[in-house]
Amino acid sequence: MVASIVIGAAIFGYAGWTLTSYIRKTKKGKCASCSLAKSCVTACNEVASSSSK
Repeated sequence: MVASIVIGAAIFGYAGWTLTSYIRKTKKGKCASCSLAKSCVTACNEVASSSSK
């Protein structure tokens, strides 16, 4: 019984953390949330130029 509660809490906790992380990344935008954002100038410029059209 206790093990089921602990496992259930771990699953729901991880799902909540993953959902929160996803929402934070999507609020930043495509280029800002990318792991290569600091070194990938070309892709960020393409995103910025296509959104300003």
